[in-house]
Amino acid sequence: MGLTFLLHWARPYRGALALISALSLLGSIATLALPWLAAQIAAGIAGDATVNLARTLALLGAALVALTALNILVAVYSADASGRILAGLRAEAYDHVQSLPISYHDSHRTGDLMSLISWEVQNLSAFLTATLAQLPATLMTAGGTVILLFLIDPRLALVVPVLVPLFYIAIRLLRRRLRELGRAVREAEAAVFYTADNDLMMLPAIKSYAAETFHRERYVAAIEKARQLRLIEARITAFISPVVALVAALAALGLLLAGSSGVAGTQARSSGELFAFLFYTALLTRPMGSLAGLYGSYQVTKGTLTRLETVLKIPAEPGYAATGTVTRAAGGIGFEGIDFAYPGRPPLLHEFNLSIRPGEIIALTGANGVGKSTLVNLLLRFYEPDAGRITLDGTDIAGLDVKALRRQIGYVPQRPLLLDGTILENIAFGIETPDAAAVERAARLAQAWEFITGLPEGLSTRIGDDGVRLSGGQRQRISLARALLRDPPIYIFDEATSMYDLEGEAAFVEDCVRVLEGRTVIIITHRPASLALADRIIEMTPDGWTVTEARR
Repeated sequence: MGLTFLLHWARPYRGALALISALSLLGSIATLALPWLAAQIAAGIAGDATVNLARTLALLGAALVALTALNILVAVYSADASGRILAGLRAEAYDHVQSLPISYHDSHRTGDLMSLISWEVQNLSAFLTATLAQLPATLMTAGGTVILLFLIDPRLALVVPVLVPLFYIAIRLLRRRLRELGRAVREAEAAVFYTADNDLMMLPAIKSYAAETFHRERYVAAIEKARQLRLIEARITAFISPVVALVAALAALGLLLAGSSGVAGTQARSSGELFAFLFYTALLTRPMGSLAGLYGSYQVTKGTLTRLETVLKIPAEPGYAATGTVTRAAGGIGFEGIDFAYPGRPPLLHEFNLSIRPGEIIALTGANGVGKSTLVNLLLRFYEPDAGRITLDGTDIAGLDVKALRRQIGYVPQRPLLLDGTILENIAFGIETPDAAAVERAARLAQAWEFITGLPEGLSTRIGDDGVRLSGGQRQRISLARALLRDPPIYIFDEATSMYDLEGEAAFVEDCVRVLEGRTVIIITHRPASLALADRIIEMTPDGWTVTEARR
């Protein structure tokens, strides 16, 4: 868990991360050369005849130019790699979230998932490129500095062992606090996403009840909580690196001052060595502070890692790994001994049996809550039965690839699901290059063509979030046209004409008699005109169901 999980996700980008590490290492070498060259210049200025001042100045200038160029390259490649890693993380997280069962989405807030796959994964890509990939350079700078200090004066260099426990104690004191804060910040930010998403979805209700002030105050409270937690987190993170660096510098400086006479009176180039030792002591505080910052960053990042790993370990809905395929089904459907109950609720279906012949039109009717929509949700494998099996042309659908199964079904839900796009994009939902003639035909069958052609931009008219610019009946017609366009062998109409006027429903039914010929159709309805389409009517009650042969 944690770092191992993150490194596993980083494998596709290991080349880019290795390049950043290599450039950072070269920058570390240039950084290590600067104090020595500066000390040589100081010694030359002080009169050391062994120093070629012009050459040393040229080397120092070259080192500075190289370090600047390397820093630029590291920044550019880090930005590129971070962007690609972020895009990859978001895409994979999105793919997995899409594959999760409907039951998971029913029990989790949309805002939490939106927060996770949108901005939280930014922490991971930044940690990989800006922190972890540059860790070897940080270690090299620290190690190289220690070695050079010992080469200059082993006695004074003994200050280094003093820094290690100070560094360790500092980060241990903050470890637990940072971990708890990281988790709390993520949850607070997710709550902000959830509140905004929920309020925007409920905006018509909020306005109708004049509840804007209440919901604004609730949203502001969520923002303030997240802000306060982020501020505490930022303060602790900001405290780590400079304080650890300061403690290290003060400890080194104290010992250096106590033993400086040992350098000043023992060797020929004492002033240059003293300068070098001072510079390297100051340089050592940078990697020590960076390592402390790395630890703090990791504790903050760990909260996101834990949340992401938890989601990614949830299995995809059953059927994503199945190998059974369907080319075009005949349409025979069987419900055999089906038991089903929603989690924490009483059983809804018990030993339900129904055989639907290919090309048959079945109407499901009955009071709300008796399991009509649940039956079609089980057929679509949005949920899995607790017992029994469902077959398609005699094959248990549990062994079929879930996408192949769903391609056989044109589903029109009770509440139309529309995107913020054009009417064409909504009717041809999921089809990359729709046929214009087929779209028009589907729209005509759904009794939608007349109102579409009456709009200024026709099929190119944008309908807003969830089709807000259309009436309820118009939204329902668009949803119906979407299903008809695909011309599948099986249709499910869940109250698909509930918002039609009587004339429009009658015209739809008249056209459907011809269009639906040879297709298997399940209609959930209470409306007489739609019931007239059925070959059989299944009336469902809390105690069971009855089957009536219809006369058309």
